[in-house]
Amino acid sequence: MGNSKLMVPLFYGGKFNREGRRMQAVLEKEISDGKKTYQLWRSAGKPDLDYPKAENDKYLLHVEINGYLAPLGMTDFNLTDICGFEPAAQKLYGGKENRGTWLNAAEKSGGHEAVGTAVAEERKEIERLGSEPARQTEYIQNLLNGYVSTYLKSKETGGQTFPDFTGALVVNELAKCVELSAVYREKQQADEKARQARAEEEEKAYCEEQNKAANQMVSEAIQIIQNGGILKNETVKFYSSRYSFSSYSIVNHLMRQYQVDVPLRTQGWINDKLHSVTIKGGKCEYFQYYRAKNGRVSQKFFDCMRELIQAIAEQAPAGESTDVA
Repeated sequence: MGNSKLMVPLFYGGKFNREGRRMQAVLEKEISDGKKTYQLWRSAGKPDLDYPKAENDKYLLHVEINGYLAPLGMTDFNLTDICGFEPAAQKLYGGKENRGTWLNAAEKSGGHEAVGTAVAEERKEIERLGSEPARQTEYIQNLLNGYVSTYLKSKETGGQTFPDFTGALVVNELAKCVELSAVYREKQQADEKARQARAEEEEKAYCEEQNKAANQMVSEAIQIIQNGGILKNETVKFYSSRYSFSSYSIVNHLMRQYQVDVPLRTQGWINDKLHSVTIKGGKCEYFQYYRAKNGRVSQKFFDCMRELIQAIAEQAPAGESTDVA
């Protein structure tokens, strides 16, 4: 750490460094286009990336501005790649849009080996052109200009849009950015609260609509049992939230609603095998079910169905709404 120096990062723990905590940093390099000069720093500690692509891909860069280190969010390898790709593409194959054609031509002429040679040549040009200080300076200047524009928009709206601290640092208005950040945070909290309220109302309306349809199915099933007809053993679903619901075969649901004691084995048969029940003259005339190899008809079902018909007749008119189980 002989070449390291204590510097103040703009952010600490992902937030604006209000307390002015410092970090050990190493000056990576100084770049200039003849008009503007930037000093680029990196952490003096362990590498930021666990799996670097190259020697200059281990540490994230920071640019020194007005006594702070503002993160660039990229390594020197990334910076070189960004700055060098387009000029290299223009030189080698007339623009990035022609890269595919260029590689296809190389493959046709010499196979995979030719493609590897072409890619190596491309990489060499990217590194040569992308490492030029003037190109890197121009890129960082444009990047910072974007941050400044974001900050100034927030300033103009009184904190209604995101207040960029890097942009505020460039124009030396960090104190003002702190004020705008507080306003923006309150706005975000209010917006989130309103969004949650809307989501809850939408979910409530969705559940009410689905449960209304389910209750209508139950009501129609009760009327069939009371008046006669064919009761299809369809599935009925009751929602407690958009993605949470309880589903039952409608016959099992009615058995439960009218407190008919049904053995578990019979409940399973009703769920899996029963297709429909024909009610005539207040009795279960017959029923249809799905046959299975070595499967047997539930003898208990007739008894349970008789109890259900009797219970509905005794409690008529039964309530048409059913609470979610």
